[in-house]
Amino acid sequence: MTEEKLKTLVLGPEEYRLRAPIDVLGEPCLVKLAGTDTNDAVAVVHLTVPKLAGPPLHRHSREDEWFYVLDGEITWQVDGERFTGGAGASAFAPRGTAHTFQNFSDVPAHILVMVTPAGLERFFDEVDALNAGLSEPDFAGVGRLMGAYGMELLGPPLS
Repeated sequence: MTEEKLKTLVLGPEEYRLRAPIDVLGEPCLVKLAGTDTNDAVAVVHLTVPKLAGPPLHRHSREDEWFYVLDGEITWQVDGERFTGGAGASAFAPRGTAHTFQNFSDVPAHILVMVTPAGLERFFDEVDALNAGLSEPDFAGVGRLMGAYGMELLGPPLS
């Protein structure tokens, strides 16, 4: 069996790997490394998290997820434990753990999210396409997409 050599990839600050920048329910997202770049081993996204934004409590059955704060401040909840961190802080949510995060500060936060294996970036892209042009998000549709990607909705966002 011949192993395919991965290609070198260099991106500027505003460059991304999917068709366009993505809006994930109000969180601007740039896919910096996609599964198509890594034989689906890993994906990395840069999220801008506005004030009070963040996903509902959920669980992944397929991916491990790592979060790294570039600037601003994020509050995480992972398996019932809540903690807050600023620039340089990180959190790891292995597959199967209940987790969420939120920005409670007045300024947007910027975080890197790494998932392994890749695939979550495709979910984000489908969420963006599903809600394009809608005045209110299609949460029922997002819930169906979550199920298709092996995710389980467990509760509301942090408050």
